[in-house]
Amino acid sequence: MKLKYVSITGADDEVNIEDLNAISDQYPFVEWAILLLPEQEGSSRFPTIDWIKNFTKKYKGAHKAMHLCGDVFLGFVENDPGVLALMQGFNRVQLNLEFGDVEGKYDLSALFAQIKAHPEFEFIIQYTDKNNGLLSLLHDIPNHAVLFDESAGTGLSPKFWPAPLEGHFCGYAGGINPDNVAQNIDMIAQAAGDYETWIDMESGVRTDDRFDLEKVRQVLKITAAER
Repeated sequence: MKLKYVSITGADDEVNIEDLNAISDQYPFVEWAILLLPEQEGSSRFPTIDWIKNFTKKYKGAHKAMHLCGDVFLGFVENDPGVLALMQGFNRVQLNLEFGDVEGKYDLSALFAQIKAHPEFEFIIQYTDKNNGLLSLLHDIPNHAVLFDESAGTGLSPKFWPAPLEGHFCGYAGGINPDNVAQNIDMIAQAAGDYETWIDMESGVRTDDRFDLEKVRQVLKITAAER
C-alpha cells in the first residue's frame, strides 16, 4: 500500500497559515482539508471566508482540499458562482453528502453534471452503506474519489477497513489519531494490498476541540515512516 496523501481536516481561524507551510515543507505529502460551512464560520473547525481566502493565497504546499457542507454543497449543485469562486485554488473537493441537512434537497443528475463540468478538481464522495448506489454513476467520471467514512466526521473507528472498490480511487477515515495511526495503516494495508490510497483525520488531531498542531506532527512523523 502507498499513501498518496495524509489529509488533515479542520484547520480554522486559530491556526497560523505559516505553521501549515512549515509542516508541509517537512511533510510534503500532507493535504490540508478546509471545511466550508458559512453558517458556522469562525467557530471551531469552520474558518471564516477571509481565512480561507488568505489560505489559498499564502499556503505554499501542493495539496489543498475543500469540504463543501450544508448550503454550500447545495450551492455547488446549483452552480452558485460564489461557491465556485471559493473552490478556486484547491485541488480536491469533498462533497459532504453525510454531513449537514442536505438529504433530499438536491438532484443527483445535477450533482453529477457539475462534477463532470469541473474536471480541474478531484471530487471526493463520502461512501456509506446507504449511498452505495452512487457508485454505478461514477464509473464514467474520471475526476472522482471515494472516501470510506461511516463516522461522517464523528471520529468513530469501524470494526474493519474494507478493500478498495474496483475502478475507484479510495481513501479511509474514521477514528484515526496519533495513538492508533500505525495500527490503522497496517489494517488498511491488509485490506488494500499494493493499492495507492489516502487517510483522513479530523477529530483525532484535536484537543478540547481545538486544532492541535503537535498531534498533527505526531501523525505525520509516523506516517512518513510508514510510506
